Amino acid sequence: MNAIDTLITLADVRGSLDLRCQFQGDWALDHDQKASGIAPYHIVLAGECRIELPDGRRLKLVAGDILVLPTGVNHLLLSRGERVSPSRPQREEGGLLTVQRFGNGNGQELDLLCGRFLYQPDSMLLSALPDHLLISTESLSVGDPLPSLVALLRSEADGNQAGGQFMVNALTSALFTLVLRAHLHQSPQSEGSLALLSDRRLGRAWQAMLEDPAHDWTVEALAELASMSRATFMRAFSKLSGSSPWTLLTQVRMQRAYGLLSRSQSGLSDIAAQVGYQSQAAFSKVFKDTYGMAPGQFRRKLEPPVS
Repeated sequence: MNAIDTLITLADVRGSLDLRCQFQGDWALDHDQKASGIAPYHIVLAGECRIELPDGRRLKLVAGDILVLPTGVNHLLLSRGERVSPSRPQREEGGLLTVQRFGNGNGQELDLLCGRFLYQPDSMLLSALPDHLLISTESLSVGDPLPSLVALLRSEADGNQAGGQFMVNALTSALFTLVLRAHLHQSPQSEGSLALLSDRRLGRAWQAMLEDPAHDWTVEALAELASMSRATFMRAFSKLSGSSPWTLLTQVRMQRAYGLLSRSQSGLSDIAAQVGYQSQAAFSKVFKDTYGMAPGQFRRKLEPPVS
């Protein structure tokens, strides 16, 4: 498993496809800030529209574009024509996806697929991404699988066949990986945890930490992996990532613990050992400092209510 695979797994990214939007005329649709752990996305199948972000930035989306908002930032979706006040579209149920409409004509000026990526809150991977990713499938290299995946999503959404919802949700999980891959190719990271992956020497140390976060890592061992002296390694790592190796290692350990508490029945002492802590007390303290509650309290919060 390479480093990106590990980061995606730690983030527990899942996808869902929720809406088909077919809009005509002049319209505006407001989207509120999403809760932590929800990253909405829009795929433009046909037509074009505008997006306004909270800081005033404006983006133009055309057919073939995919917009992902990793932090779930509030945004305004606008038609390309006259500016109007936001309003609610008509909703039509009955097919695989709920359809939202502005306008009553036969032709559709804008055709969108809209959904969400769900991920573990405070994910290291999602936190390292900008507040929006805009990928043009038209500019991808020949043979890139992303346009074909979008075409398959559209086919499944249109077909409304047996198992269609399961199919589109599975495809959207793959969609996240392909969008991330395209983003990293088009916009190489100059700082942060993702930038470490493109550094030939520091990347070896970071990869090792991701593969085995429970290991009792030392500066000497990490510096040796990076073929650097201790001082040079610490200076270079902190400068590129913006954090010390121990800060990032703690984040990885806590994300892994979050997943184990959520999806396994392992005892707290076993989980502590699996993420690199020799005592349950030490593990519990760091977990509470990170997530605001002790591991046992966190696990109880996840339990379904007794009927």
